[in-house]
This record gives sequence, structure tokens and C-alpha cells, in this order.
Amino acid sequence: MRIVITLLGGAVLGAALLAVQADPPALPGPPAPPAATQPATQPATQPATQPATSQPHVERTIFAAPFENVTGQEQYDPVAAGLADMVGVLLAYQPNVVVVERQRLEALTAEQARSLAGLAGSSYVVQAGKLLAADTALLGRLFLLDGKLTVSAQAIDIASERVLGADQVTCRPNDLTEAAMQLAGQLARQMALPLPAIDLAGLDASPVAALSFAKALSHYYAGDMDTALMHFMRTMDLDPDYVEAHYWSAMCYQQLEEFDHAVVEWRAFLARRDQGDQADKARQLLAVALRRAAESTVQPLAPTSQPAEQP
Repeated sequence: MRIVITLLGGAVLGAALLAVQADPPALPGPPAPPAATQPATQPATQPATQPATSQPHVERTIFAAPFENVTGQEQYDPVAAGLADMVGVLLAYQPNVVVVERQRLEALTAEQARSLAGLAGSSYVVQAGKLLAADTALLGRLFLLDGKLTVSAQAIDIASERVLGADQVTCRPNDLTEAAMQLAGQLARQMALPLPAIDLAGLDASPVAALSFAKALSHYYAGDMDTALMHFMRTMDLDPDYVEAHYWSAMCYQQLEEFDHAVVEWRAFLARRDQGDQADKARQLLAVALRRAAESTVQPLAPTSQPAEQP
């Protein structure tokens, strides 16, 4: 929604009336008042400067659903979820935007949860947004276009299901922060809720777990496991319930071949989420980590022959 404000104003023109003396001279009487004090035509009552048309106050409560990964590669699942969280968090920098936490879906009643059964795509997001008392749904897709990772995002008005804003960006997995910033900025402008200036360099110190998680993923995909681990740990410090951080911390340790640490993180993840495809994969990787950890602790065999005595 674009609002054009037109300021109205102008000069008020007045004209003095000229009296024409057509009758014979009048009888002597009181002297006429001085010409300077003669009343002139009154100006219009409209003030010289009209108040500007005020911009309507726009507020949005946004439900940010995980973006859909349609790349066909499960390695991009956390990118899809991380981007959705990050775009939502950046939109919340706008004072008139409130982002509903996705975890609140877990607190729905059984009847409410049944209303989501069988829904997918935008239908699921819109219905979930209604249940969470949001008026705007944020949804998106992650796909490969000419071999490049591409993200499309839409903001939808839940009541009318009208698209309020849409954008698409191509990025590398290690450029999630910049991609999320572009998406959030474009969607905010199209919703007439422009974002304030955001210092990307300062996001590392943000107290928002989703931002820290997205930064961690960027470093993970860049191959910088140590820095990724640092951000995953910060994510868990900021939000102990951010279970995905345990999963990807374990992945980092697995890559670094620090299997004892990987076992700890796999078990922490499965203690909080033991159902679903991701849990099944975690159990498989936990078994690998346990085996490799056991192998690394086996003591070397003692020599079968005694060393020769020194003369």
C-alpha cells in the first residue's frame, strides 16, 4: 500500500472595493473615517496552510511459517527454516510489527490442531495464522533456479488472503543474513511499514536466538565449523528451547570428528524431539558417533615381544 500525501496551500487574494461617488454631495455630517481604516473585502476563512493529510496508522501481527524447501536436497531444510525466522525477526525491527512465535502452535488445543490436519502450503499458513491471532502470514519457498539457490517470500493478509508484498532473491547458503535483509526490506516497504536502518554488523550481538541461529548456519555452510559452533551455543544460551541448535551443533562436531561431543548433542536433541524424519536421521548419526567415539578410545595393543636389553 503506497500512500501519497498532497499538501494543500495557496495565497488568499483580497481586492479593495472602490466606491464611486455618483450622487450629489451629501449634507454635512460626521467626517468619514480615514481611508486606511476603511473595511476591505475579508479574506477567506481558510488558513494559508492546511494540515497535511495524515498517513493511516498501519500495524501488523505476523505469523512467519517455515519456508518450504523444494530443492530436493534435505541439506537445505535448516536454511528454509532459518530464513523464515530471520526475515520475521528483521520485520520486527519495525515498531508497528509484532511477530508471533511459531512455538505457540505446540500449545494449541486438540480441536484447534485438528483444523490444521490435511492442510499444506498457503492454506496451512493462513489457518495457523488465524489460530495464533495474526493478521498477516509470511510464507516462502526455497528452490534451485539455474543451479542457484533462490528464495521467494510473500506476505499475505489473512482476512482477505490478498498478497501484500512479494520478493525473490538468489543467494549462497553462507549469505543468509544478506538475503533475509533484502527480503525483509522489500516486504516491509510494500506493506507501507519501511524498516529503520539496521546495522548488519551489529546482529551478532542481537539478543534474538533466530538471528544467531541463521548466522551459525551461514558459517556451517561456509565450512567454518568452529565459528558455527560458537553461534549455535549462543543460540542455546539465548533460547534453551531452540532444539534445532542441538541438531546442528552435533553436525558440526561430526564434521570435526569430535564424536564424544557429537553424542552429547544428538542425545540432547532426541530428548526434546524424538519423532519425525529429522529424529530418525539423528538416531542414525548418533549410532555412527557412538561407534566412532568407541573406536577412538581403544588403547593400542601392547607389543608382543619384549624390547631388547640394553648392554
